[in-house]
Amino acid sequence: MKIIFVVDSISSIQQKINMIRSRFGDNILFVVKAPLADLFKTYGYQCNAVYKNRLALTIHVLLKKSEIDDVLVYYSSFNVDNALLNKFTSKIKNDKITNVMPIYNSFESMCNSAYNVYVKSIFKINDSMASPKLQHIPAVFMTELLESHFANRLFEPPKQLVENVYIEDKKISDSAKIKSSFSKLNIIFLISLLAITMALIIGLAFIKVGFVFVLIFVLLYILDIILFLIFQCKNYLDSRLLK
Repeated sequence: MKIIFVVDSISSIQQKINMIRSRFGDNILFVVKAPLADLFKTYGYQCNAVYKNRLALTIHVLLKKSEIDDVLVYYSSFNVDNALLNKFTSKIKNDKITNVMPIYNSFESMCNSAYNVYVKSIFKINDSMASPKLQHIPAVFMTELLESHFANRLFEPPKQLVENVYIEDKKISDSAKIKSSFSKLNIIFLISLLAITMALIIGLAFIKVGFVFVLIFVLLYILDIILFLIFQCKNYLDSRLLK
């Protein structure tokens, strides 16, 4: 089994390495976030790969250089405990992908549903919404992944091909989630929102307000909000699958 150990946090790093090594072995490939690379080396480990914002591609290229094998992916920012890791280990099978599923509240579930409408419209398949931070992928699936893209590991597989481990602790669940950062695309939304608002104010000051005038600006605001939601979905997709 190959272990892809993504170093995206240096907190308790030695303890986390020992925890993964004790259960899954020493065949560990460290994929380190660029700003942490020099600090990580001070712990006595070598970086097998360094990434900036193309994590999935970096892992894909790294795995393509070696023989097909089972792959375990773990991110050091995931504060998994022994109980959850034991439960995860017990679910691992040779013919099924093993995922961990965070707790999503009602608002997050609503946002995830809207996000999956966007994903399905592009890829014709849903995002599984499993955490990318801990996953076991048997060798039988790796050939197809490496022929397409390793990022596809997070798309929803048929139910008979997956084992899901559900997280019960809220703090652990929060650390299992990917949080998207501010995107440059959001600036477009803010600029257009400001432009529409300025046009509305000028219009109210100099133009006689009628039904058509109000309708135009209502439609402009709705269009701007729709574009904002699309940008947010794209940003979240990039954060989960690619970055």
